[in-house]
Amino acid sequence: MVPARDAKLARVKELIAANVANVAENKDGKPVRKIPLFTSFADAARYLDGNLAKWCQDSLSIHTALVCGGGHYQTSLGKVDLEHIPTSFSPLSKTRDKQLQLPRDEEIDLPIATDCISEGQNLQDFGLLFNYDIHWNPVRIIQRFGRIDRIGSRNKSISLANF
Repeated sequence: MVPARDAKLARVKELIAANVANVAENKDGKPVRKIPLFTSFADAARYLDGNLAKWCQDSLSIHTALVCGGGHYQTSLGKVDLEHIPTSFSPLSKTRDKQLQLPRDEEIDLPIATDCISEGQNLQDFGLLFNYDIHWNPVRIIQRFGRIDRIGSRNKSISLANF
């Protein structure tokens, strides 16, 4: 796909920009601008990262991470150990405040990932979820959404966008 002609990518960019411009607040009055972007395929995740990471950082001043199975990961924060990436994009649910070895000044706002982070992760820091594609098993969509919609979430509302 040629990024300049990719209407789906253009719509994703539009919604990311709108979310950053109109940040929602959680029940504590804190901003919720984080969006996980899930895809079923590692190739799609790499495509999205290649077309969103620089744009997000340059245009929106937000950091991204690519997390795929098989050890494929990178962040716009520079070198971050794989085990610290979830803490960088979900600092409240991962209790980053108790992990003094981790940086405190910046966070990942847009993790681009396959289902390797949709199972077994608490992602209550997010209020919006993007599914770039629809998994062949609809239970995966429910599982992804369930990572955000959890007991103890501080969000006033949670939204889901499927492309």
